[in-house]
Amino acid sequence: MPVAKAFDSPTNNSLLAVLPRREFENIVPELEHQQVESGKTLCESGEKADYIYFPTSCLISLNYESDNGTSISIATIGRNGIVGTGVAMGNVRSPDRAIVQYNGCVYRMKAASVENELAECGDFQALLMTYTQALMTKISQNAICNRLHRIDQQVCRVLLEFSDELRTDVLKMTHDLIAGILGVRRESVSLAAGNLQKRQLITATRGEIRITNQEGLLSAACECYSVAKDHLKQCLEKYSAEHTS
Repeated sequence: MPVAKAFDSPTNNSLLAVLPRREFENIVPELEHQQVESGKTLCESGEKADYIYFPTSCLISLNYESDNGTSISIATIGRNGIVGTGVAMGNVRSPDRAIVQYNGCVYRMKAASVENELAECGDFQALLMTYTQALMTKISQNAICNRLHRIDQQVCRVLLEFSDELRTDVLKMTHDLIAGILGVRRESVSLAAGNLQKRQLITATRGEIRITNQEGLLSAACECYSVAKDHLKQCLEKYSAEHTS
């Protein structure tokens, strides 16, 4: 197994961090540390997953791609998530494409190893099911947000989510990237970002956005970011209470 850098650890992923110690120690030998670059495809749509991924410092986008080639992000997953939970449900072919959106690190685990652990340990299975429920809520909330809320509110949601997942207020991202996530025109994102900058909530330079007022940005956002975040927190608290170390 490749040796992880000192600053990176499986427990930097929030889901692995709540596993009971005995189960965590069981799966650590099965975890492979990887650095992944933006644009790398981890799983194509219509294929079975070879691995599940636990991001620690990267962001992975689940993209739905239509027959006419249109692609839209339905969820972005970072340190607070898992990519490939379908392995726990018989590893059916996924309709989504998992692609790295932001450089960083992941720990990956072979699908065959996951299936073995699922057969032997209820704690691990329960963790995957717990997160799957939270992910469904996040995807639903994103769909509601993209349909009902203003572009500036959607931009706030994306910035807050990225900041939380990456644990930084300085984001290396472009207006094109945000537009691709939201499925809107770049000009709409630029206008929204300009308004947020005038309100002194962010500062934007070429290829970088800095959040200068986190609380203000949260107030400017719709409820969607908080709903998804709070639901995941509740799910993990319930899991921890029922699966002691």
